[in-house]
Amino acid sequence: MEQTPPSRATLSSFATDSSVARSIAVRDGGVDANEAQDPSKVAITVEHIADNNLRYPGEILTLYTRVNVKSAVPGFSVHIQVPAGVEIEDYRSNIEGAMPLFLAVMEAGARELEMLQGTDGSIYPVAIPNNPTRAIEPNRMTQDMVWRVTEPQEPGTTHDFSVTALVLPIHKDFILHSTATLSLVDGDNTRAVNSATASVAVYMGSRLLEYLPSIYEQDNFMGRFLMLFESYWKPIDRQISGIHNYFDPDLTPAAFLPWLASWFDLVLDQFWAENQQRELLNIVMWLYRRRGTRVALQRYLEIFTRHPVDILEKRAKNMSLGKGARLGAGVALGTGNMPHTFTVRVQLDPILPPPDLDEGAAAKEVARLEKQRLALINRMIIGEKPAHTSYRLEIVE
Repeated sequence: MEQTPPSRATLSSFATDSSVARSIAVRDGGVDANEAQDPSKVAITVEHIADNNLRYPGEILTLYTRVNVKSAVPGFSVHIQVPAGVEIEDYRSNIEGAMPLFLAVMEAGARELEMLQGTDGSIYPVAIPNNPTRAIEPNRMTQDMVWRVTEPQEPGTTHDFSVTALVLPIHKDFILHSTATLSLVDGDNTRAVNSATASVAVYMGSRLLEYLPSIYEQDNFMGRFLMLFESYWKPIDRQISGIHNYFDPDLTPAAFLPWLASWFDLVLDQFWAENQQRELLNIVMWLYRRRGTRVALQRYLEIFTRHPVDILEKRAKNMSLGKGARLGAGVALGTGNMPHTFTVRVQLDPILPPPDLDEGAAAKEVARLEKQRLALINRMIIGEKPAHTSYRLEIVE
């Protein structure tokens, strides 16, 4: 694996580009259109990411690898390439009792050279910065790991692996590359089918040097000293740069969902599952534009109940026999046909009692929760219906 020392500008654009998010600061070597014809490339895929796309010497770097089994396969192995410049400290897998095989690999790096003319007409290399000519440095030892799973894998199975490593001291800024190669294993036969690469920019000194006169970049102490302050600010800066994600119902942490709902005068309690909360907040503007209409109330209740909801509107008065009885558009046969009223018919799933309660206590708890759920549905209807209307709620089996 070749490591080409990039310029600081290249590293800065790599590490700060908003299109390279923290969780996807890698290139997924998944299946493209040309490879889709090979069933093995679709049967099992690999994802390989780093916990951050920027690290400094002395910091901890964690590489995460996930293998997704989409069709039945006899077994697989995943070869995780741990680059030179880091030292493995820990590794984990969600496969109980699994242990990786470690491989010692010799890695060749690249350095920049200028080929100068000698007095005898021959050329000899002299190292200079920012020159496109490259020569191979002496080999450096790396340590790769191979996780091997020989048992048959069923569709839908997911395996997670991680390796934690310490970033070692460096003499110039560069980019670490780690590749996870996925292979199918069938007996003694092994065949590579997919790969993914994670890339991490490693700085020798703090990025805050970019805001100081260039003379300070020549002082190694200043670069290390400013790293202390940057390490304090980095988590805060990361939160600020991703602040917009907190307002996205699909991305915000679950604890923020009730807070987002409060902006729209919605109360999300224990009866709302997380996926229901996110679905509701995704269409809340659509609901507000149609607030007070039958279609908005129906959709609101369907998200909560997870069942179709019927709303029957009453547009005429009851007909009563007598001298004043008159047939027409303003009267209707039967009872409960008062104008500006409607009936809501909902289907509810049964509430399961807590498993740690005895039969009597469980029945009381279920009755209490059912009463609270009905009260919540009534509050939802009252909050969404036109103020001049009345309604009747019916629970259907």
